[in-house]
Amino acid sequence: MDMIRATALRHTAMLESIAENLNVRLADLGVHLSVRDDEGVVVGQSDPCCEFCQVICNADESCDAVCAATAASVMENSAPEFAKSKIGCSVMALPVKRRRRVIGSVTVCMPVDSMLAEEHFSLICDQLQLDREAMVRLGREACDNVGISPEHLTGLLEQMLAAETICHTSTEELDTLSRNLAKTYEELSLVYRISGSMQLTQTPEGYLKNVCSELVEVMGVSTALAIVYPHTTGSEDRDMIVVAGGCGLDNDDLALLASKYMVPRFGPENLGVVDNHFEHEEHNWPYGQVRRIVSVPLVTDGPRSGILIGIDKLDREFDSFDLKLLRSIGNQSAVFLANSRLYGDLEGLLMGVLHALSATIDAKDPYTCGHSRRVALISRRLAEKIGFDAKRVHRIYLAGLLHDIGKIGVPEAVLCKAGKLTEDEYAQMKNHPRLGAKILGGIRQLDDVIPGILCHHERLDGKGYPNGLNSGELSMDSLIVGIADSFDAMTSDRTYRKALPVDVVRKEIEDNAGLQFAPSLVAEMLSWDLQALLDELHKPAETVVLSHDPGSTT
Repeated sequence: MDMIRATALRHTAMLESIAENLNVRLADLGVHLSVRDDEGVVVGQSDPCCEFCQVICNADESCDAVCAATAASVMENSAPEFAKSKIGCSVMALPVKRRRRVIGSVTVCMPVDSMLAEEHFSLICDQLQLDREAMVRLGREACDNVGISPEHLTGLLEQMLAAETICHTSTEELDTLSRNLAKTYEELSLVYRISGSMQLTQTPEGYLKNVCSELVEVMGVSTALAIVYPHTTGSEDRDMIVVAGGCGLDNDDLALLASKYMVPRFGPENLGVVDNHFEHEEHNWPYGQVRRIVSVPLVTDGPRSGILIGIDKLDREFDSFDLKLLRSIGNQSAVFLANSRLYGDLEGLLMGVLHALSATIDAKDPYTCGHSRRVALISRRLAEKIGFDAKRVHRIYLAGLLHDIGKIGVPEAVLCKAGKLTEDEYAQMKNHPRLGAKILGGIRQLDDVIPGILCHHERLDGKGYPNGLNSGELSMDSLIVGIADSFDAMTSDRTYRKALPVDVVRKEIEDNAGLQFAPSLVAEMLSWDLQALLDELHKPAETVVLSHDPGSTT
């Protein structure tokens, strides 16, 4: 019941927002707008704004009745509906959808020239005791004020409604993502601390190499091996095999030993196996050098994640103490693998959330699609080339990915405007770095990312925004994101111009060294083959890694 109520409240809020914004955008057309929920309740409407409609609505309420009936038909049929009021006004209603479900309707009532010439119009004026000539004059003024046909208004309204729906949904999803981002980071940090407390190495392979080496030394076995199964069932990935010591067998033989001769003996209880007479059993095992063996499954609460094996104890047979020790190490290794996989999943989830977040911003303006991703990739490459450590490189990558998050607060009409911005519009646009810093300000783990977002439009000469900082007040993080942002902006099509040629971009960057851009970053970037860089950046997203220097001259 609470979930249903919460959903209803979200739908009402969305409809109220649509009503408010459409009223503003349609105010000059002189039409009557009403927005209703799925039960036909009006959640927002405009007052009759022309004298003709005011007189008609005061004298008769049939327009409202027709609008309500048309809206009800939209809710029933999930499709646009058209009708005429008693006086002859044109009525159109469109469904408002959220995730394919109709949650309400938008209805518009407007006067049309054709109704003024109809005999029916005269009869209605007589019935309502209205002066026909005066009403014709007012009707013509109203029609002239509308200045658009019902058909064209329907198309315009559909576009506006689609834009409002997308904008509201994106804003709502962004709010949800922002709330969940802090929680995801906390979970990620917890998993990291648990792994750190076990003194784990960075990768499962490195950790298991250390485990196997310790088994060879401490248990005194000739060979120790760990086999880890692919994370996803049915995956085409191969088992990971880690070996220490040497018994003369290659990885394929060791994998066969594990899968055919050990795993079937674990049973549903996942018990370990000790076999000190392996070569004497009827295993049809062709390699006589394996005589004694101990093995345990790597398992926590789920299915087995792998197997740990010790082969041929050098000084004696394996016993229950060896099995207990191997089981203890196996349990710790299984926990490590589970934690490592969870960490990887959470990190993948977090990066997926951040990429989705940046894509939400880019989606507001089709001309900037992929812009945040490209800025992040260029920023990361610059940070790597000037020698920053991996942690700082990742921080700068995130700053590049999220640098435009504040644009969610910039009206779409400003963001997508093809012509020159007014002073007020430009002021709104210049505020997006501050809005971005505010959106992420409550996430403690992103504290060191925020300066790169807040200051990516600042300049060395103090002529940037939003705070007009100068070279002594700017971090290298923000300067990296700034030059990456400028490069992609210049080399991408925008609403107000086409992408600039590479030679023009190169000269623009060079001319602004020491003014807008840090000279060291200019020198580094201009040492690259910029055309090759652009070709790489504009490949499909899943292929762009920039793990090397495409066409680099250095």
